[in-house]
Amino acid sequence: MIPKEFDSRYSVMTARFAVINGSLNDSVVNLNDTLIIIKENLSSLRDHIRTKSFLSDQDEIDFFKYTKPAFQAWQHYYIELYNIISSTPVGTEDMIRNYYVNEINVIDRFFKIHAFFYQYYLKDENSKDNIYFLRRYRSLFPPSAENSSLETEFSTELDHLFSMFRAYEMLKDFIIRRIKLLIKETSDIFINTLLKKRQRSWSGDKVDLVEIAYGIYYTARVNNGKAEISDIIHWLEDSFNVDLSQAYRMFVDIRRRKTVSYTKYLDEMRNNINAQIENSFKFRSK
Repeated sequence: MIPKEFDSRYSVMTARFAVINGSLNDSVVNLNDTLIIIKENLSSLRDHIRTKSFLSDQDEIDFFKYTKPAFQAWQHYYIELYNIISSTPVGTEDMIRNYYVNEINVIDRFFKIHAFFYQYYLKDENSKDNIYFLRRYRSLFPPSAENSSLETEFSTELDHLFSMFRAYEMLKDFIIRRIKLLIKETSDIFINTLLKKRQRSWSGDKVDLVEIAYGIYYTARVNNGKAEISDIIHWLEDSFNVDLSQAYRMFVDIRRRKTVSYTKYLDEMRNNINAQIENSFKFRSK
């Protein structure tokens, strides 16, 4: 989870991406301008830690485990996204689908190569955080950064790899959405066109919708409990015309909440329903 002091900066950055490339982050209209924005923000982060020292080792760990990778992931993502889109073959749907499947295999291979670290990332473990995310323990050649020029004062053993994990997860979600579009039946597209005026959009925070998704998943009420969380996420994306490609990372942030409830939005829903029902009883008694 990004600390509040960096959260607004992150929101402004991603909003600028939406202006340049589109709201769903699945196109690259201007790669140069996009990379300039990312570079500006990474430079600001670097200047920040130069002028303000970390109050504790935990602050430094949180910065290099969550904050910096969240920003830098977009750099990897947009470069790879540009390469994928520009290299998409011109041909039949089968050719294009095979191309996307091969790209997913490349991503999965990267995850397998770094399987130990990827599991550490997925499970949000912390047993080795001191070694992985404190600058004083950084080795000369951190994993996956062998060919990158890393600044000692602005990098740790795994922050670069964690940013790549985030980027490749976003890329995989993008490719899966493209494949879904390819295999959609013509009748579905026709029906969606007819119902276009009835489409609904999500106007709240995405993390609230993620709470709903995991609430549905953990209560096992869809398809007799056999629906995967990815199915529920995609269903909500289609229903509310919203991009939840970062749903898993959002849920990790939910798990790390310290000052608010794990189910902040679901609690709000419950309280509002109870309040409305109680008010209706009061109205009847009057």
